[in-house]
Parts: sequence; structure tokens; C-alpha cells
Amino acid sequence: MEKLIYLLEKPAEVGIEAYREQLLTSVTSACRAEGARQITLNIADMSEWIQQEAPGRLIGPWQRVSAVLAFWHECLDARGPIEDSLHTSSPRLSGYLVTESVLQSFEPEWEGGERRPGITQFGANGKPEKVSLEAFYHNWQVLHSAQSFELHPRRWSYVRNAVARTLTTGAPEYLAIVSEHFRELEDFTVDERYFGSQDAVNTMIEHLPGFCDLNNMVSVPMSEYYFA
Repeated sequence: MEKLIYLLEKPAEVGIEAYREQLLTSVTSACRAEGARQITLNIADMSEWIQQEAPGRLIGPWQRVSAVLAFWHECLDARGPIEDSLHTSSPRLSGYLVTESVLQSFEPEWEGGERRPGITQFGANGKPEKVSLEAFYHNWQVLHSAQSFELHPRRWSYVRNAVARTLTTGAPEYLAIVSEHFRELEDFTVDERYFGSQDAVNTMIEHLPGFCDLNNMVSVPMSEYYFA
């Protein structure tokens, strides 16, 4: 089995509510019919509220990420029909083959279109030019991943995806794609609940140049749905 992730951008003339319904019904069904399994769909339907409550959580070209579809498939060679279905709802499509690490697991008690409680923070970034691959993975997967538990003590789950290769032409050169979920909205929007301590924040800032290209990173909060 292989894990694929697609970043979707909705057409400008389509509202996010209508887009969500389209993804949760026809698009998800079409993907399942072509062999996609364990589908996780994240939809950026809270951006306006986040802009008011916690604008600092929106980073980079977040307006271009309307949704993120992640799923498992027996063979990536068969992804063509799935990408065709996604193109019907997204003029801009960025696909990645990834390896998944679940650092903070959970048992989904919802599926088939029910929204997961809380909020998911989706993030993606590339490697800083002057950082070697060896140093990048060490700084991200060893140092930062461990430190993130102190940084976000109220986090509910953490899924880390390392990009093996891009699947679509023109996709941003990301190497790291992560999803961090918080059980309560305030755990995400309120700094005193989102961050564990100022020392943890300072350590995170020290780590960032070692694994995160600040010029192409993106972060956006989303609603999450799961289809087994």
C-alpha cells in the first residue's frame, strides 16, 4: 500500500460551503470507486474566523490550499482516474507520494462524512537550500518532532509525512507535510493553550532554520473528515 496526498485549490467562483459538499460526496465517492482507502479529507472552511481570532496561524500562500486529500492505494500507477476526478473540482492540483509516521495516534470514532471534533493544522514546507538532506531529516524528524510535544502539549494527534516524490507537474517542492489536530478550537487559537511555554517557543524558533524553508512553507487550519 502507498500513501498519496493531494493539495486542492477550489475555483474562485465556488464558495467554500459548496466546495465542501462536492468533496464530501461526489469526489470522495469517485476516489473510493478507483481504489482509494482510509481517506482523510481536510477542508479550509474556517479561514475567515481564524483571520479574526488567530491570524498568526495562517502562514504562506494559504489561500491556495482549499482542501487536502490523503489516502492509501494499492499502487500509485493506478492514480490517473483519481487525479482526473480531482481535476473536475480543482484547477490547481499538487500531488505527493509520501511515507507516513504517526507520532501521536488516535482512534477515529467518526467516518463517512462526520466532522472530527476540533481543528486540524495542516502544514507543508521544503528544505532550506543550505541545509543538507541528512541534517534536514535529523533536525525535523529527531529534534523538532520530539520537541513538538512540549511546544503543543494540548495536541490530540500528529501525523508526519515525508515526501518521497511529487506526482503532479508544478507542485511546490515540499519535503515535509504534517497534520496536527487539536481537540478544542481554543487549544488552537489561544496562545496560552496552543503553546506549552515561552522556552518551548524559543527552542522551536531555533530549530526552524534547520528544516523549514520559510520562503515556501504554508500552514492553514482545517475541518477534518475520515472515510474508512
